[in-house]
Amino acid sequence: MRFHRWLCVGAAAFFLAAGHFGVLPTPAVAQQRITIKGGQIGGAFNRWTSAWAVFLTKELKGIQVSSESSTGSPENARAVESGSVEMGLVFASDLYEAYRGQGQYKKAHTNIGALSYLFGSVGHFLVPADGPIRSLKDIAGKTVSMGGPGSGSAKNLTLLLQQMGLWGKFTPVYLGAKSPEALRNGKIDAFNWHPGLGNATVRDAATMMKIRFIDMEKPARESGFFDKYPYFGPMTIPAGLYPGVDIETKTFGTGSIMIANKKLPADLTYRVLKAIYSDGGKKYLISAAGGVAKQMTEESAFNFVTVPLHPGAERFWKEKGKTIPAELAAK
Repeated sequence: MRFHRWLCVGAAAFFLAAGHFGVLPTPAVAQQRITIKGGQIGGAFNRWTSAWAVFLTKELKGIQVSSESSTGSPENARAVESGSVEMGLVFASDLYEAYRGQGQYKKAHTNIGALSYLFGSVGHFLVPADGPIRSLKDIAGKTVSMGGPGSGSAKNLTLLLQQMGLWGKFTPVYLGAKSPEALRNGKIDAFNWHPGLGNATVRDAATMMKIRFIDMEKPARESGFFDKYPYFGPMTIPAGLYPGVDIETKTFGTGSIMIANKKLPADLTYRVLKAIYSDGGKKYLISAAGGVAKQMTEESAFNFVTVPLHPGAERFWKEKGKTIPAELAAK
């Protein structure tokens, strides 16, 4: 595991040389490295993990924290499970399926422990305001960017469209952050993104051109999607949140959850949570990630969490006075 590596480069040689010259050396300070896996560069996950990398490295003595980009939530779940990284951000949907070995996960990812709910990941389905797509059913025969390749955004919408019987009736592409430009140039007819509310990529699209959002709550409810997938729920994109979009839109979404490999020492995990939930930690995150970071509260800590907590997280939340539900007790 990477968190067992200690940076004491050249220590032995230094002591030998110092002894030869009769100089008593200052002992080398061991430093532990932690990597937090985020998402695509410019996306919400990566803004959060990049902010934490800076803040935690400064706050936690002897700890060097780095942020690593990825294709998104599924990759992060696998990386934390394998121990190739220590922490990561995932959608609640991926956390649910990965822990249980369902869906695209061929084995149960039980080396994962939950730390905290972070923010709502809200489905945004964008189309040109004057375009022909008025409902999800209208994508038949059209080209839709599902999100980034391998991303949680793409996976979430794929599940809904399969539930509705629409899969195979349109052309899916995976352009990620290039989707706004492709929509403006007419290379795609719509694009899907599942970030926190107020996301910069969605804002860029609304700034480039006049857009509309498509209601995804109604087809999700009518198709039985929420009954089949309990880690999704109804959400709303408020009117006026994005430039030129003055109508409230009903949609669906899930939660974004911070996870850690269970072998990461409980004391270290506890220190990480204590730092990011401190007044300074929350203030720094809001300045770096925007107002969506205000959704990370002690009250919402277990929202959409469906797997046991990491032992360090359980200690932290007990100290905060929260009752740990039996199904979330650390294992």
